[in-house]
Amino acid sequence: MKYKLLYYYIFLLVVFSHEILFAQGEWNNWYFGAKAGVTFQNGTPPTVLMNSSMYVSTISNVISDSSGQLLLYTHGGAIWNRQHQYMLNGYGLHGFNNQESVVSVPLPGNHSLYYVFTNDMIRLPPSLPGFTFEYNIVDMALDNGLGGIIPGYKNIIVSGAELSEGAITAVVHRNNSDYWIIVPISDNPKRFHSYLLTKGGLQPPVISISPLLTSWMVDGLIPYQIRVSPDGMKFAVTAHDDRIGVFSFNPLTGVITSLFTFSIPGFEILYSVVYSVSNKYLYVMARKTSSDHHSIWRYNASKTDSTEFVKSGEKVVDLNYYGKMQLGPDNKLYISKRRLYSLDFDSLSVIKYPDLPVSQCGYQDNYVALQGRSTRECLPFFVQRYFAYIHHSGFCQGASICFEPNTWPPPDSLWWDFGDPSSGVANFSNDSTPEHIFNTPGIYTVKMIVRHVDMRYDTATLNLTIEPQPMPNLGPDRMVCQDQPVILNAGFNPQWTYLWSTGETTPTITVTNTGTYSVTVTSPNGCTGSDEVVLSIIPGSTPEPKPIKHN
Repeated sequence: MKYKLLYYYIFLLVVFSHEILFAQGEWNNWYFGAKAGVTFQNGTPPTVLMNSSMYVSTISNVISDSSGQLLLYTHGGAIWNRQHQYMLNGYGLHGFNNQESVVSVPLPGNHSLYYVFTNDMIRLPPSLPGFTFEYNIVDMALDNGLGGIIPGYKNIIVSGAELSEGAITAVVHRNNSDYWIIVPISDNPKRFHSYLLTKGGLQPPVISISPLLTSWMVDGLIPYQIRVSPDGMKFAVTAHDDRIGVFSFNPLTGVITSLFTFSIPGFEILYSVVYSVSNKYLYVMARKTSSDHHSIWRYNASKTDSTEFVKSGEKVVDLNYYGKMQLGPDNKLYISKRRLYSLDFDSLSVIKYPDLPVSQCGYQDNYVALQGRSTRECLPFFVQRYFAYIHHSGFCQGASICFEPNTWPPPDSLWWDFGDPSSGVANFSNDSTPEHIFNTPGIYTVKMIVRHVDMRYDTATLNLTIEPQPMPNLGPDRMVCQDQPVILNAGFNPQWTYLWSTGETTPTITVTNTGTYSVTVTSPNGCTGSDEVVLSIIPGSTPEPKPIKHN
């Protein structure tokens, strides 16, 4: 056993010391809005970037390599290289659109070629009633490694998708190599096309007829945003009206099934959607077009029955702005900002813990100041295959915290380093869902290595803040004399809440009766501590009055 642990410890040191080899950096760089940008290379909050050359109001797409080096970014009309110049042959694309109409994915099995898919708004002759689904192929070996669109592979129309409509998206295949490109089609019957991109190129589509899509398009609406859950099993669609469509997706077959639509009473536009990293919750940005009163709502995404789904809805926060939402590589939800008559917000808001209860999810306005660069209601789109996540169950000192990996395919083996060397051998684990107790408050870097059956490795890190456990101390049980009030003190912290057995909610209470008194103290993230004390009141004797002497 001793040698097994030693071997395991050495393995972790070797692997983590070469973490860059397995880093998941494809989502680390964001470019969006009016020359705005951030990078997550140095953790959270992200660092502001001031080198963007792109102005865009609605959507962008960014590609970085696994180590986090920027490769390209685009708004669908042009592509910029890592030097923030137009990529070779990268101007004049047809995807500059009011919908989320551009997505880039690597060609499976090739580390140099990238497909940039667009939904054409240019409508080249002959004029068609819909958009045109097209692709461009970027070779990163061109232009001395800065990349360029291969001559003859620019604005290539995909046959059979000349009547595509609105937003497009991409989902990784269950083989974790190929990609599904999902495109709505306005031709009758209204349907989705799921194109599989393999190392052999773009394959013929899997066709899924959609009554929900038909309902929208009959009303003259088209998909504005399509957001897929991190596990690739479902997606939600907005169409700039008061309905959101929910669909299931089979990442093995490409088949799409329409589930239901829902609305939020009182809101005219359900503007943006995003899933939490656990796939458990769907967040919705709801707009009131007649005012600057907007809200973010959250629903239990595991509910496939429309009635139960709607019942699960909870309001997260009221806002004086609206915007797009996007899941970050730190598992937080970032929010761009726009008011009814203004595009000029130079900050991002955030929901820090989207999988915790609403009261603890940690919404914070102006979380990232963009140094004067406007978000313009825009955030970049990414294929969520690039994430390996770590879920955890709590934040509390002295409590057992459970960790769970989120990765596909299921791992062949796992290794964990909890960043807590004072715990000795308990600092490491190879359990699939390990538990660890942090006995000291502070910030810990939890690291996970995932080995897949194909000997591919993924890594993920989590910066976990352990809160002090509230430890109220009411003192020993004691006896006190009658008519001598006793003040019980649970300790003051302005962020804590208090609940006494008497029903009082203050840090201190005053008692005068015999009994057992207890208090529970709760931190903002739900860490609790309790104590109780028994007081015995001793009856006192009333002294007899002394006689009055008369002279």
